[in-house]
Amino acid sequence: IPEIRTGKAVISPRRRFGIDGRMARIYPRFAFAALTAALLAFGAGVPRPATAQITNVSQVMELEVLPGWRRADGVHVAGLRITLKPGWKTYWRAAGAAGISPQMNWRGSDNMHSVTPMWPTPQVFRQGGSLSIGFDRDFILPLLIAPRDAGPIRLNGVLDVGVCADICLPARLSVAAVLEPSSSVDRRIEAALADRPRRLRAAARCQLRPTADGMSVTGQIDVPRQGTSETVVFEVPDPTIWVTDADTVRQGDRITGVADMLVMGEGELSVDRSDILITVIGDRGAVEVMGCTG
Repeated sequence: IPEIRTGKAVISPRRRFGIDGRMARIYPRFAFAALTAALLAFGAGVPRPATAQITNVSQVMELEVLPGWRRADGVHVAGLRITLKPGWKTYWRAAGAAGISPQMNWRGSDNMHSVTPMWPTPQVFRQGGSLSIGFDRDFILPLLIAPRDAGPIRLNGVLDVGVCADICLPARLSVAAVLEPSSSVDRRIEAALADRPRRLRAAARCQLRPTADGMSVTGQIDVPRQGTSETVVFEVPDPTIWVTDADTVRQGDRITGVADMLVMGEGELSVDRSDILITVIGDRGAVEVMGCTG
């Protein structure tokens, strides 16, 4: 099966691949139930002991708003402090096949133009043939909030997350706070910002190939080793695209990840190489590269 490059091409009589520059569009034959697959991957073969007596997520997870400060450029830096009971974990923005990716809704807020979560470096947990990516310790999630004016921000939102031990509990957390335009920097939030994956300008090449159910991506990234155990994670901005766990191989200064992309629903699968975020997570840190070439 040929690699998707530029120009137009018809790959098979059952499926049309229209190519426009770095953009590859795929019309899949059937929908892919990504959330169901994630829950089944986590639950397969996992015992359900006495932790099932947990009836309220506050017994295992707590959230506190750190009001933060207003930067000179007008952006407000706040934080969500997540406290976990020992033995429990929650998940990173890309949770892996055995995890549950968090969802955030800030539509109830006032004086807010946009909010950008700045996720700290996570851990990788392996469960049989699948993996999950997240945190089994307390952490702070910084938020960069662009207000509409210079006044206070009324933060009002909902976080839907998964919190897991021997069982998984879906958690809906309400967030409410007034963020005054203070200039007093919170060093805890600063430390969490410094703990993010380092953004590198590194050589990255992505091969996109059609598959029976979507598209495969093979990324070759020239980045320093991040430890003895490394994982490549591909992310795209379209929330309807499910990206599977990547098979990862390191050879010298180059790491290669291979994953599949599948669309949830009957829409087209559209991927622009310049929008692919590639993160390499290891036991000694993480780096990320924005975009790749063909």
